[in-house]
Amino acid sequence: MAKSILYFKIIAVLVFSAFFYSCKKTQKTYETVSVEELIKGLDKLKLSKLILFKSNDKQYKPPGVKYFAHCDTLDFFYRINDGQPIWLSYLKDSAFKTNLIKILGSAVEHGLKDEFYNKKLIEKYLLKFDSLNEIKTNEDYNFLSDLDYTISLSVLTLFNDLALGHINPYKFYKPFYTLVSPKTTNFNLFSVLNHPTSFADTIAVKAPCTVRYRTLQLIYKYYLDYLSKNKIKDYDTSQKSNSEHNLAVIDQRLDLLWNSINKVNKKPLENIAESRDRFVSKTRMMYGLPDGKIDSLFVAKFVKKSDEIIDDILANLEQERWFSIPDTGKFILIRMTQFLAEIHTDSIRQMKVCIGKNKPDDYDERYKQYIKTKNYLQKPINTETPIIQGELSEIIINPTWTVPNSIIGKEMFSKIVKNPDYLTQKGYEVLLNGKVISPRSVNWHKFSPYNVPVKIRQKAGNANSLGILKFNFPNNFNIYMHDTPEKNKFNQANRAVSHGCIRLHKPTTMAELMLNLQEDTTLTDKVRLKLGLQPYDSSLRIEDSLLKPIKNTEYIRLKTKIKVYLYYRTINVERNGKITFNYDIYRRNKAIAKKLK
Repeated sequence: MAKSILYFKIIAVLVFSAFFYSCKKTQKTYETVSVEELIKGLDKLKLSKLILFKSNDKQYKPPGVKYFAHCDTLDFFYRINDGQPIWLSYLKDSAFKTNLIKILGSAVEHGLKDEFYNKKLIEKYLLKFDSLNEIKTNEDYNFLSDLDYTISLSVLTLFNDLALGHINPYKFYKPFYTLVSPKTTNFNLFSVLNHPTSFADTIAVKAPCTVRYRTLQLIYKYYLDYLSKNKIKDYDTSQKSNSEHNLAVIDQRLDLLWNSINKVNKKPLENIAESRDRFVSKTRMMYGLPDGKIDSLFVAKFVKKSDEIIDDILANLEQERWFSIPDTGKFILIRMTQFLAEIHTDSIRQMKVCIGKNKPDDYDERYKQYIKTKNYLQKPINTETPIIQGELSEIIINPTWTVPNSIIGKEMFSKIVKNPDYLTQKGYEVLLNGKVISPRSVNWHKFSPYNVPVKIRQKAGNANSLGILKFNFPNNFNIYMHDTPEKNKFNQANRAVSHGCIRLHKPTTMAELMLNLQEDTTLTDKVRLKLGLQPYDSSLRIEDSLLKPIKNTEYIRLKTKIKVYLYYRTINVERNGKITFNYDIYRRNKAIAKKLK
């Protein structure tokens, strides 16, 4: 572990030294000229009234502005400042103008288009401003008000986008995203407008400065350099995978992947074609594919189209702006694309997990059809695990399982209609108003598959779908972590197999790690005895023949709670410095990247 931490620190130093300029403040002073003295004949009051009029008009967009956001914020700021121009007083200073354009242009280093921030338009405006020596017409006032408004709009948008992301994840994933970035605490959009001379510092402080983000930037830079120097080819499905053309395509993709990692780690670049089989094997392992050579599965999972090559990097940069893994503290991180739970307590432990199945390819079309028809039989089921957070507050021994209506309708209803005894045979109970009733007392034919008036509950026990342990972290999606009787699923490379909840490979280990955080130091051993396991304290041990797990359901409330983050990234930078590219199981990156291109 010590070597891993040392390696991570070395990587951190290398990455930060490459990009540290954007994380630190650089104090600068600029020459200012009062608005009255700025240009001959300028009426400050008239200009302020025009700025107020434009900012108050929600439909107004300065000519040439393509991306328009935060106009309400801007309107409020100008109103509380009586429409006074924010930037014009500094535009006689060439250093200020140079820095302004530099900051707006730096968006491309973050995978953002500078046209989102009107860089070229402002450059054009500044040239016109430099040639304006006297106010002669209303058009001159119109131009100056547009100039100040456009700079405000652009700086404000860049500040927001670097701090919180260009895309609002709560709207984009609504309602399946609840991660909360610490940066949103006391985040004030006005701060970048309140002190125009230090706007660059204000932006730098809120922009991501994590090792993960800097690593992604380095990878992105390598990709852009490679794409600018090489003609990128697309895989030809009409040819065999070992054709000269297709092997060249695969070599390009392998080169981008592995040499971008080498570049970040300051290692020599490698000749991929000379060791193709080795790199294919390494890539298959990284992507969770069974060992092998180039085949249709490898091509489908790894070989992207030329216009999608940078999608993963763009999406991961944006997601890091939305939320970053805490650097300190105790928490559980579910790395969905890696099918891993990472438990951060006094040390870092990992275990395999299973997550929700991905939606079918035609999910969107089927859902549109369902909206039209309102036919529940046509409603597609979304079992993808949402990107959420919560606090682990309860462990349940021998949980029961109340079957969701979606599973009743899709997987059980037809079997129940044919044979109501199916439920009893499989260990299920039927409840009406909280009381257990006979499955045969329900006229199942009267009801639709997704709207039965009873609850179906699976009894506790080893055969229960939740196994013998359940871990509750309250959320709006009824998502939790649990044991499972289907242990064989953990041997699969692709473990997106559940109905949405997190199945744990080693639930007893998870329970012990959580119980060890509690004030009651005997709690772990008490629970081990209830699970039929010997306690760690030798003084509490009993004869093996007397060890028997309890059969009743028992709830353990945790006084010391721990955060749980369900985290979805396809490029992962772990604390030991290891960089992995993972398959986009839920096909989310393309949609994110589309909004950034």
